[in-house]
Amino acid sequence: MNIWLLHPFAGGPGLGRHWRPFWLADAWGRMGHSVVVVSAGFHHLHREPRVPGPQRIEGVDFWFLDTPRYSKSSLGRLWNNLSFGTRLKSSSGPIARQFGPPDIVIASSPHLFFVAAAHAIARRFGAKFWVEIRDLWPESIMALGLTPAWHPLMKVLGWKERSAYRSAERVICLLAGAEPHMRSRGLPAGRFTWIPNGVSESEIQSALRIDGLDHSLIDRITQMKREGRRVVLYAGGMGPPNAVEVIIDAAAALAKSNPEIHFVLIGSGTSLAELKQRAAGLANVEFHDEVERAVVHGMLNASDCAVVSFHRNALYHHGISPNKLFDYCLFAPRIVIACEDRALAGLEDLVTLRCAPDDPAALAAGLVSALKDPERPLGDRVAVARKYSYSRLATRYLEETLTSS
Repeated sequence: MNIWLLHPFAGGPGLGRHWRPFWLADAWGRMGHSVVVVSAGFHHLHREPRVPGPQRIEGVDFWFLDTPRYSKSSLGRLWNNLSFGTRLKSSSGPIARQFGPPDIVIASSPHLFFVAAAHAIARRFGAKFWVEIRDLWPESIMALGLTPAWHPLMKVLGWKERSAYRSAERVICLLAGAEPHMRSRGLPAGRFTWIPNGVSESEIQSALRIDGLDHSLIDRITQMKREGRRVVLYAGGMGPPNAVEVIIDAAAALAKSNPEIHFVLIGSGTSLAELKQRAAGLANVEFHDEVERAVVHGMLNASDCAVVSFHRNALYHHGISPNKLFDYCLFAPRIVIACEDRALAGLEDLVTLRCAPDDPAALAAGLVSALKDPERPLGDRVAVARKYSYSRLATRYLEETLTSS
C-alpha cells in the first residue's frame, strides 16, 4: 500500500521531537509499504528549517511544505498552522508524481486546521481517509485553562473536531478512554481504534547495550550513587501541564526525611525559571538543559527511579500517552507516576507505582516505597516495551485494512 502520513510537526533524526510519524513510517516501510511523511518545512519544534520538497532521512521519505516562518508570536504560529492545509493541497500533485497516489491518507493532528484539506486530497485520489488524534481539541486547551470556552477560536476548533470525526473512515487515538467523548461529538460507532505511543525496535536494542554510553551527566549520576545517594530522574517538558512543581515539592519534603534522595530534572519549557525559583535552596534538586535522546536513555538507566507527574484534571480521564512514559519503562529500573487511576488505563504495566496527583506528600511516600523495592530486571522491562514496539503498533494500525484487502 501507499501511505501518506500527514503531520505538521513530524520529528525524527535531526528534526526534533514528535518521532511517532518517523517510527511508524519506518515500520511500515519494513513491512513492504510505500510511505511518505508530509510535514511543515518550518515550525517551532524543528531544530532548523527544512528545504521544501522531498528528503530521505535514515530510510524514511519526507516531503516538507513551504510554510511561513514565525518567532514567538502566537499569531505567526497560527498563520503557519493555517497555511499547512493550503500548501498541502497545492503540493499534493507533485507529491503524487514523486511517490505515487495514496491508498491511505492519515491526518495526524497536533492541530486540526489541515484535516479538511487532507480529506479533500483523499477524495481526489480515491484513498481511505483516517484521522489520528493525539490530543482532544479544543477540550485540551480549555481543560488546561489556556483559552476560555467562549473564545471564537474554540468555537472554530469545536466545529473542526466534529467535522473530522464525521469525515474519517477510522479515528486512531492515543488515549484509551477517548471514544465516549468522540462519540458524543459525532464519531460513528465502530470507527475508534486505540493505538498509544511506544518505542522503536532500535531503542529496544539500545537498551540491551546501554551500559557502554559515555556522557558527563551519566557520569554525574553514577558518582552520586557511589556516594550513597538515590537518584530520581525527570526528563521532559517544563510547562504547566507537566506538574513538575509537585515533584519539586516532594523533593522539599524528602530533603528533611530522606536527604539521600536526589532529584535530577532535565528539560526546557515556559515554567523553567519559575520552577528553578521554587527549588532555590534545595540541595537535593538540580536542573539541566535538554540533551539528546540517547543521553536521556543513559541517564534513566543510571538512575534509581524515574518520575512523572500529572495534575488532577478531567481531561486525563480520557487517558494519557506521554512519550517519556514508554522511554522510562524501557530504560529506568523503577517508575513512579502521579496521576488518577483512570488516566493510566491500559498502560498500568509500564509503571512500578502510581500515586495520587497534586499531592507532594503522596508522591514523596511513593518514591520512598519504590526505592525500597528491587529494581525491575532489564528482561522484564524489555518484555513490556515489546508490547508497545512500533513494529507491533504499525501492524495493529493497518490490521483491519490488511485483513479485508
